[in-house]
Amino acid sequence: MRRLFLILPISAVLIGGLAAFKLTRQYEPLTSRDYEKPPPAPRFLLADEHSRIVRLERYLGRQKILVVFFDGTNGPDGSPLVSTLKDRYADLKRTGAAILAISASRPAQNRYGANLERRKSATADQAEELHYPFPLLSDIVEYDVHKRYGAFDEQANTPREGIFVIDRTGLIQYSHLGPDQLGTIDDWVRELRDVR
Repeated sequence: MRRLFLILPISAVLIGGLAAFKLTRQYEPLTSRDYEKPPPAPRFLLADEHSRIVRLERYLGRQKILVVFFDGTNGPDGSPLVSTLKDRYADLKRTGAAILAISASRPAQNRYGANLERRKSATADQAEELHYPFPLLSDIVEYDVHKRYGAFDEQANTPREGIFVIDRTGLIQYSHLGPDQLGTIDDWVRELRDVR
């Protein structure tokens, strides 16, 4: 019986303390960005390194997507961005995300990379194909997908590097454009974990 009399004063002190904390806590004011709905990810249909068609819709509703625009000038093996993705693929996969890497290179360039010239001269064999655990997509028709994602520099008429984190519903939750805005792979992993 004596314990019952102690519960009431203890709970009153606890409730009073929580109320005081709530009233004195400083909150950040909401901005207009807090109310903005994320933009939908532009849909695309591109060929992978083996010339098979890959659709963005295939992944929507099933898993999160990390869309990476990389500079394919020297092939995927010459891109530090693609090398980082390949090296840390296990960390990215643990987030439940699909990775789609897009460049303005032809499928053969994505398949053979730096070995393409030797392959043309018949000194390379099939074993010299590059192998990546994610598709390397080719956006070679007027850079249409690059432009729709904003990963194209109109003045220089060149594609830009960019990272887009897309949720399962097809909305772009995070985007990073330009080499100095890309962040690190740890940032992308954290963002993918934040997205549902």
